[in-house]
Amino acid sequence: MHTTAKKVLLVDDEIGTLEVMGTLLEAQGFSVGFAASSSDARRQLESTPFDAVVSDVMFDGHPEGTQILAMTREVRPEAIVILMTGYPQIDGAVAAIKDGAVDYLQKPVDSSVLGATIHRALRERDLRGQQEEFTFQSMVDILSDLVSQTIERVDPYTAGHGERTRKYCREIASGLGLDRVTTERLELAAIAHDYGKIYLDDLGFLTKKGPLTSAEYKEVQRHPEVGATKLGDHRELKDVCRFVAEHHERWDGAGYPLRLKGKEISAAGRILGVVEVFDSLTTKRSYKNPWSLDKTIDFFEAQSGKAFEPEVLDTFLRQLETQGAAWLNAPQRDLEAAGIAPAADVGDGARQA
Repeated sequence: MHTTAKKVLLVDDEIGTLEVMGTLLEAQGFSVGFAASSSDARRQLESTPFDAVVSDVMFDGHPEGTQILAMTREVRPEAIVILMTGYPQIDGAVAAIKDGAVDYLQKPVDSSVLGATIHRALRERDLRGQQEEFTFQSMVDILSDLVSQTIERVDPYTAGHGERTRKYCREIASGLGLDRVTTERLELAAIAHDYGKIYLDDLGFLTKKGPLTSAEYKEVQRHPEVGATKLGDHRELKDVCRFVAEHHERWDGAGYPLRLKGKEISAAGRILGVVEVFDSLTTKRSYKNPWSLDKTIDFFEAQSGKAFEPEVLDTFLRQLETQGAAWLNAPQRDLEAAGIAPAADVGDGARQA
């Protein structure tokens, strides 16, 4: 079957970079256009329906990349934008993603990585903008990429958090007899439950060493609802977005953002609430050391009927009897696999985030 090549506009004031990268992207099946300035980029965007724009951030010492991002949003809002820079900064990456860029890559950019990033971003665009059927695995892949390119980039110590949460949710759902479709939607929500954090106004709390202020805590309480909104309105994600929005609600109604109580929270949301807290408590973060298994079990037993539904909690605690040790070791394995060096010991207090 013939497929029209995706059109990519490369924007860089280094002509040699354009030529080399363009040749390599064409070898990967893309149709490539070139622009050496923001004015040239505008002319081409107005005349050609590009699917993607890949732009350098700095042009002769000036940050024209942000202008090109804004221009693309205006002229070709359907196009995805990837920014490249030789001067990477977390704040700049976060700002670019908030403003509509799908990624922020450090130069020199490997062409195979860039090609894969473009393909992924176009799939994510299709997931949000179309109502076609997607397989469960394709949605897993897309949401996993979203998380790894956003929240895990800002806070490396969350590496693997979504995938571990997914695994634990699946096992508890099986123990409770949850149906297959709901379980799959729960797994997707587990992967993406913290996605909304990338859109908060101040991300300093993610790596803050110490308790949150009242203002910071109020800000972090927005992330479940923001994440549910930012995941989009694809029909396959309707339940996923609901579960994401519920993952900090509590059985006793003292959670957030909507203070839902008891079975006002979906069964999947009640499972995700337990598992998310477990993995957060037993993972090393910038502000705490991981909790021991005994301390974790004591905490959950004390919260039965308060923060957590007793039936869900009983099933979860039975899982801990046989798998607790392996689950407690999983975060460190994921950090090592991601190449994250161990941090110095800090306190072991918990905080809601």
